[in-house]
Amino acid sequence: MDTKRPFKQIAVSYDKEADVLYMSEGPPRQAICRMLDHGVVVRKDPKTKEVVGFTIVDFISHYSKAIPQSIPIGARFSLLQPA
Repeated sequence: MDTKRPFKQIAVSYDKEADVLYMSEGPPRQAICRMLDHGVVVRKDPKTKEVVGFTIVDFISHYSKAIPQSIPIGARFSLLQPA
């Protein structure tokens, strides 16, 4: 993981009707998508190949089970503004 990259705010939204969770770094932009396991779609910048977001299809269906499941996403967390 590149620890020298500056932190960017992550936008998260959920479409209840479609049961899709969207997470993106910065504003929406063109990306190449690749489907992983458990409905996870990774979105990459076509030029830099950096990950710019994730989409999780059937989010509640996959991740609301009694047995917790891991989402194959790594992250560094930081508070950008004091709480």
